[in-house]
Amino acid sequence: MRILKSSADPRSWQPLLPRPRREQAPPAVAVVTGAARGLGRAVADRLARDGYRLVLGDIDVRQVRRTAAELGSGHLALGSDVARPDAAQELAAAARSRFGRLDVWVNNAGVVPIGPLDEQDPGMLSHACDVNLGGVLHGCRTAVHWMRPQGHGHIVNIASVLGVMPLAGFAVYSATKAGVMALSESLRRELRGHGIHVTAVLPYMVDTAAAAGLRPRLVPALRPGQVADAVAGALRRPRSRVFVPRAGRLLTYAALLPPWALNAADTLLGTDHIAQGADPAARAPYDTELRKRATTP
Repeated sequence: MRILKSSADPRSWQPLLPRPRREQAPPAVAVVTGAARGLGRAVADRLARDGYRLVLGDIDVRQVRRTAAELGSGHLALGSDVARPDAAQELAAAARSRFGRLDVWVNNAGVVPIGPLDEQDPGMLSHACDVNLGGVLHGCRTAVHWMRPQGHGHIVNIASVLGVMPLAGFAVYSATKAGVMALSESLRRELRGHGIHVTAVLPYMVDTAAAAGLRPRLVPALRPGQVADAVAGALRRPRSRVFVPRAGRLLTYAALLPPWALNAADTLLGTDHIAQGADPAARAPYDTELRKRATTP
């Protein structure tokens, strides 16, 4: 222990007590669905670098465990099919059991069926709705159940610009993402004053397996890391809606145009060919896996 000499009285000596150490707050905990690869993997990687402890869920158990291991020690991976109503509860229970808290929930899991609606298999349509919208509904409900009592939290729902500006060949995907946007806004209003933020992230096409064979227009497909950075930014500075890229917000105004103007724009820009002109060979591996998931009990 050091001794401090008093300037007021040279003969007096006072002990200089060590300052009490501030207890370091435990790392924040985030659940990320669909985290094995692609966009979910990029979000998980970014949050891990930002210091979060992660609970990663994905239907591909082996790959999500590999992802968790590659992100470093301290993370948890579970097999999770968000189409099941109880899957979200299992992820939340794992987070509370392992880390004792739940701060962030990222609803990322989704599927992208394309093609004319009348050619879509009914089972595929149901599967897309169960994953893209049902999974987000159950994830939000579970997250709120845990976050409301603690008085804080942040829910991030990955939507799409197609929820604002639907395109030919994306009927079911656009419908589910529009539902995610409506859910996010309604829930944001419900949770005002409870310390819980809700953000919908609306990316343009992302360069993942789900976009295989599609033909982007105007701008190239986004890197998954670009969307992950936008998620991290929304967690630092909460916003209700985040477009990636930011120019995507202009679509909210374009959607107000009359049908004849939208038709002219589609013809000029070739947007109808993004999905309808997709490369079948490049698309085949993803579509085959998607059909398998949709028909597996």
